[in-house]
Amino acid sequence: MAKELMQIEIDSGLKKEFLECINHAYKGKTEEGIIDLIRIYVERAKGSPRQKEIKSKVQQFVFEGDAKSGITPLEIEKLVLNKTDEDIEAARLDKSK
Repeated sequence: MAKELMQIEIDSGLKKEFLECINHAYKGKTEEGIIDLIRIYVERAKGSPRQKEIKSKVQQFVFEGDAKSGITPLEIEKLVLNKTDEDIEAARLDKSK
């Protein structure tokens, strides 16, 4: 993994408040806290469907589709909870025990 220096210009008041929050949550490990926040943001942005995508799918399959075709409960679970078929099957098997 290559590392790079990242610099940004922000309002000094915002910077002070942000660093206070990071220092409080990460017990003075400011750089580690900022890196964790960046990592969390990227993982959430890539991993979970956005509200706009969910609304689009619901509009497409529920409101515009014909009566026999539509979004199934399984598809809703996969879309909203960002699950794979394997995750759903594993949860079903766990419940049956």
